[in-house]
Amino acid sequence: MEKTVTINGMKCDGCVNIVKENFEAIDGVQTATVDLENKSASVTSDREISKDELQKSLAETKFTVA
Repeated sequence: MEKTVTINGMKCDGCVNIVKENFEAIDGVQTATVDLENKSASVTSDREISKDELQKSLAETKFTVA
């Protein structure tokens, strides 16, 4: 399954790495691809990942799922 969301607050490659690492730490996520230019992220998973789950994984960061 693949889900693409918009990420608010990303400004640099370091931001991209933080979002990627947090998304890939979610149980069931196989890969996460983060695009700084488009302010988006796509996750590929073996189960349905909700927008809320993605947001919760970013809870301790300055980023939000739009």
